Amino acid sequence: MTREDIEQDYTIENGIITNPGKFEGEPVYAPYFYDAYLNGMADYDDGDEMWFDITADDRAMFPEIGEATRAILSIDDNGFVYCCVDGEPA
Repeated sequence: MTREDIEQDYTIENGIITNPGKFEGEPVYAPYFYDAYLNGMADYDDGDEMWFDITADDRAMFPEIGEATRAILSIDDNGFVYCCVDGEPA
């Protein structure tokens, strides 16, 4: 999944997804890391949170990640996805 795929499928305002649904209110990179999770690419998964070490490719695609080193993904019981990078509130 690429940023272009996400921007094609979702309405993004100021880096936040505004479409109703599981990614509403989350940063543009949330579907990217969710897709990575579905493909078994989490660097850590304790069943509640999934962590992804941010690579140079991730940072190039999503410059808003800044200098963060880890993306943290969680999914609630209703299927809503929450994603932040280290240094941000979850």
